Amino acid sequence: MADKPLPLSRRHDQRHALIRRAFVLPSRDLGQRVVSGASFTLLGIAARTLLTIGSMAILARLLTPADFGYIAMAAVVTEFASLLASFGLGNILIQKRVVSRLQLDTVFWAGTATGCAIAALVFLVSFATELLFAEPTVGGLLRALSITFVLAGLTTVHEAVLARLMQFHTEFYIRIGALGVRALTSIVFAWLGFGVWSLVAGPIAGALAQLVLMFIAVPFLPRLRFYAAYLFANLRTGGSYMGNTFLYYLMMNVDLLLIGRQLGASMLGYYQNARSLTDEIRGRIAMPLQRVLFPAFSAMQADRDRLRQSVLKSSRILAAIICPIGFGLSAVAEELVPMLYGDQWLPMIPVLTMLGIGAALRGSTSIASSLFNAQNRVALSLRYNVVGAIILIGSVLAVVSHGLEAVTAAIALNAMYSIVVLRASFGLIGLDFRDLLHVLARPVLAAIAMWICIAVLRTALAPMQFSTFVALLLHVSTGVVTYSLALHLLSRQYLTDFTDLVTRIRGRQHRRAD
Repeated sequence: MADKPLPLSRRHDQRHALIRRAFVLPSRDLGQRVVSGASFTLLGIAARTLLTIGSMAILARLLTPADFGYIAMAAVVTEFASLLASFGLGNILIQKRVVSRLQLDTVFWAGTATGCAIAALVFLVSFATELLFAEPTVGGLLRALSITFVLAGLTTVHEAVLARLMQFHTEFYIRIGALGVRALTSIVFAWLGFGVWSLVAGPIAGALAQLVLMFIAVPFLPRLRFYAAYLFANLRTGGSYMGNTFLYYLMMNVDLLLIGRQLGASMLGYYQNARSLTDEIRGRIAMPLQRVLFPAFSAMQADRDRLRQSVLKSSRILAAIICPIGFGLSAVAEELVPMLYGDQWLPMIPVLTMLGIGAALRGSTSIASSLFNAQNRVALSLRYNVVGAIILIGSVLAVVSHGLEAVTAAIALNAMYSIVVLRASFGLIGLDFRDLLHVLARPVLAAIAMWICIAVLRTALAPMQFSTFVALLLHVSTGVVTYSLALHLLSRQYLTDFTDLVTRIRGRQHRRAD
């Protein structure tokens, strides 16, 4: 006999059970939740990196450096707009210990209205951008991309609910699915001969796919009500988030603006593709880990000792993973660029060499953002970011007339300031400079040893004339062995950290199987 369908009221209750669980930030089994989040984050890192680098390698052969330069010019506007879309309201929801359904409804409508307003602004600014870069193509790209901000504004609450519940496995499937749609769409359009417009079709398709998947995963449908007092009560925090967002935009795009304006689309194309590879470190590794750690740190605010130990361990693991990747990209740039992109991209080799080291430092210190947010010290973070933005803009302006490599060198050197910001965030929970050295010194020294070893090996192997692929394989293998040995010789704590993490991940998988 077939099962009877559930009564409508029970189906309604089951559908909204997930939303009700998100009202209170969970603190039970927090360690296990972080381990679960870390496991899916690491899996997502590998999958997203393969998808992104693989699709970029294909697109680089179907498109020209100028095509990537045009989309980088448009990114000066779109990246700022995408960061502003939620006015930090999603982060406010994550940070609060308890939220209500009314607050979720309020944030949804505020996020939607903001997304629509940003889309309209991008559409209008597109005409001025054409004049700024003296490239009519850029304006058309921006007008098409403006729709993505409406789509992003609709998912502010859905993303916050997943973060509050630490359901990182769901987020993993959503983001991988959306990225796959984006990559496939761009490749198909490029193969069909749409040129630079293939780099617009992909983001639109990916944003639409993410919207659909978010609404399927999080059954939140807003009610027609709005609590303005909640927004005003959090206006200061939201303003600080926006201030940090604005400064983040400046630090991430002033280089694109000046290079595009002064050096042209082709030079910007070389720079943008090199930066895209190094941005994988921050965007695909550091920032996803921040999404795991922010709600975890928020839930541990009352337990200082536990918080300090968690921060130190998380920072060690983050630095131990990111340092060798950044320094490794720098060390193998001579082989990686021609193999992935072809000979037309050779001018990006010195750019990737310098940006890789800077990305290693920025990524290894990125946990500072989660600490500032979790301690509700966003305003203090804003002040540090103001100083960083002034230093970066001043240095880029000073050297932009000397060419692409000079700008790249200035940006790489500015990464040193992120260490100052990390030290400030450590101070919020009673950690000092010795703790900072404990976290960073050994991975950086081991990564430097790896970089030097690869450079020496390249010189030694030069007379043998290996193929690019074989040389890259030898350098990567040597780098992995050198870094692992050097880090272990400097401290066995890292091996203990990774062993413990792997053990806990495997234990979780066994429990799920049982």
